[in-house]
Amino acid sequence: MDLPAASQDGTPVIPVHAHIRLASPDTNAGVRLLRRGYSFTDGIDPVTGELDAGLYFICFRRDPRTGFVAVQRQLAQADALNEYIRHTGSGVFACPPGAAQSDDVGSRLFY
Repeated sequence: MDLPAASQDGTPVIPVHAHIRLASPDTNAGVRLLRRGYSFTDGIDPVTGELDAGLYFICFRRDPRTGFVAVQRQLAQADALNEYIRHTGSGVFACPPGAAQSDDVGSRLFY
C-alpha cells in the first residue's frame, strides 16, 4: 500500500484513521505482526435475533509487549473500525519451539 499517496488537494488517499494505516509497520516504528483472522458464525442470538458472528484474531509475537501492545494502543485511540468492534476476550500463550529428537518439547522454553 502507498501510505504517502495523496490526492491533488493533499488529502491522504488512505485516511489517517484507517485501520490499515494505523496497523502498518510504517506507522509503528517498523513493528510487524504475524497475524491471521478467522471469521466465525454461531447462529442467531436468541436475545437480539441478530446473527452472532465475528472474527477470531490470532497474532504471533516473541514478546507481546514489544509489538502487539504498542499497535493495539494505537488502534484503540484512533481506528475508524472501533465503532464496529466489540472485544470479548483475550489470551496469551507460550508456544515452544520445535524439539530435536533428543529433547523434550518444552525443554528450551524457559532458558
